[in-house]
Amino acid sequence: MHQIISIFGIQIPALILIFLFAGIIQILLNKVFADLNIYEFVWHPGLFRTAVFACIFAGFSLIIYK
Repeated sequence: MHQIISIFGIQIPALILIFLFAGIIQILLNKVFADLNIYEFVWHPGLFRTAVFACIFAGFSLIIYK
């Protein structure tokens, strides 16, 4: 079942809002990981960031669409 959210009369798919929310969390996590020097222990930081974003997005999507 598709979830649709209405904001000011505009219908937006819930996945777009989840994507934006996951992006904000990813930006905050990126700053925390950079401050803790976690990227020194990661083989490919760009791939790691993408994987973390995919996990965050999938997790929130599964919670909403369960």
